[in-house]
Amino acid sequence: MTDATATLSAMYQDTILSHHRAPHNRRDLDAPTGEGHRKNPLCGDEIRVQVRVQHGIIADVAFGGRGCSIATASASMLTDTVRGMPAKDALALAAGVNAMLHGGGAVLPDTLDALRGVAGFPARHGCATMPWAALRDALRDTTG
Repeated sequence: MTDATATLSAMYQDTILSHHRAPHNRRDLDAPTGEGHRKNPLCGDEIRVQVRVQHGIIADVAFGGRGCSIATASASMLTDTVRGMPAKDALALAAGVNAMLHGGGAVLPDTLDALRGVAGFPARHGCATMPWAALRDALRDTTG
């Protein structure tokens, strides 16, 4: 591992741990227009994502549940990134996160850079993608 790679890996790890220790938007949403739940029966992680979509835009988003550091951090970064975004763009972003983790060259916002550190650990891909799958479920009823 080069010094640059080690530095980048440490930065990604620090970001994941920071979001895990103090997750953003972990709360119940008042009057959500959509809600998605995902559970990993192998480890017991469970994430709920709630959205409030107005005129096709994600006006608010929150998450709840319990999960490992990667699942919690991914949910926290998700909420930071998709608030204010058109729902259709958030769905495309969810597909991009999945593609990036599986070796695709998806372009992601800087707020999601730390998830690139998970790409080298296939056993943890499900942890990182679980909140994004819950987001897709939450948006299903709001996007038609």
